[in-house]
Amino acid sequence: ILCGRVAQDEILAVMMLASICVPVFAADITIDKSTAQTAQSDVMTKLTKTDGSDAYTYTVTIPASVVVGWGDTTAQDAKYTVTSQLKLGDTLKVKAEANDGGKMTNAGTASTLTFTVANGEEAVYNEVNNAVDSATTVTIADFSGVPIAEYTGTMTYTVTYTAA
Repeated sequence: ILCGRVAQDEILAVMMLASICVPVFAADITIDKSTAQTAQSDVMTKLTKTDGSDAYTYTVTIPASVVVGWGDTTAQDAKYTVTSQLKLGDTLKVKAEANDGGKMTNAGTASTLTFTVANGEEAVYNEVNNAVDSATTVTIADFSGVPIAEYTGTMTYTVTYTAA
């Protein structure tokens, strides 16, 4: 038992000594005029800004609305735009999908329209992107059988940041 206590005291003493050790970093380099000399200095980056905040940034811009003219069955632009500067190995994932199966309603009628989203599947954006546009579109394929009115549905854009 005494032997075990001595070992614990020694470990504690070593830990206490280690805690007061000060790491040594390179000091400023002074070159005097007596002889020609050269010196090297490291230039490094940090993963934070000088104010201590995160250096990585990303912006995903989505449309506030997508307007489809009555009877227009062509694909309508619903693209999002990604601009990012992330840490090495980090990614952004963006997905666009119709809510409620694409069902569009009007408060004045029980009739509904349906829209579909194309190119909304999850896309991965690595580290650096400069105003990259998706190819996301919305289409209402069939306007027949419903009264002409303003119908509204919603879609959700999901953005997920993943650290390396």
